[in-house]
Amino acid sequence: MIRIFSLLTLFLLSSSVLADGVWKVSKGKQHFYLAGSIHMLGAEDYPLPAEYLKALKQSDVLLLETDLEQLSSPAGIQQMLALNSYPSGENLLQQLSAPLAKQLAEYCRTHNIPLEQITRFRPAFAAVMLTTTQLQAQGATAPGVDAYLQEEAKKAGKKVTGLETMQQHLAVLTELNNSGAETLIKSTMEDLTDSSEDFDAMRKAWRSGDLKQLETLYLDDLKNYPAIYQTLIVKRNKSWVKQLINAEHKKPAFVVVGALHLAGDDGLIQQFKQQGYQLTLVQGHL
Repeated sequence: MIRIFSLLTLFLLSSSVLADGVWKVSKGKQHFYLAGSIHMLGAEDYPLPAEYLKALKQSDVLLLETDLEQLSSPAGIQQMLALNSYPSGENLLQQLSAPLAKQLAEYCRTHNIPLEQITRFRPAFAAVMLTTTQLQAQGATAPGVDAYLQEEAKKAGKKVTGLETMQQHLAVLTELNNSGAETLIKSTMEDLTDSSEDFDAMRKAWRSGDLKQLETLYLDDLKNYPAIYQTLIVKRNKSWVKQLINAEHKKPAFVVVGALHLAGDDGLIQQFKQQGYQLTLVQGHL
């Protein structure tokens, strides 16, 4: 079964694999820096490895998946809630089989989560809420890599922008909502049972820079659900590669995206190699 719990954590709740280094992506006179991110961390994960702040210092622009400040603004939150809420008279329980609806209700009761707080939302957003609550209970209360770097960039007077507009980013959730409530919620409930082990495995892969392990743990499962894989990974990677190739980097940019976007045959690292770019894992210096 696909690990929706972990995938949503990697995708939305941070949007780092390469905690021990940053990739320098270069071709001719053009180059930029590339790193992955998970979006929720514990206090023990800080300070970040020096490569991150060095890459930021060497860059004029920080490019994230989307503008986190806009996404977390009152207007952004209002739009996100509106897109992911059921209309009056409808709720998530109506979209689930009776056994799964009962399991969800029992989970919320056991963990003191108001059931209506979850079931008013469509399945992908409900899964995000369940995931967030569980990870916070396990100590993931520190900023994610991207949120931390955004604040550091702002302090340094650097431009922060996104590879996707807020509308494009939210549209990914809408596509996931259309993947089927039963699949998304069933997998999330299964993953929540082993959430501590999943989160630890994710962080170990992040700290060790083990792209192959991430591919084995998550992408291999995800590929069994082609529509979700295309939505989360393939279509977005292709769009980002096209943007970055066409951009004129007169001065370097630092690109930080969700960890799974780097791994596998459809990952950014492989895509840039196929486009003739040289990728060097920078360790300890730039």
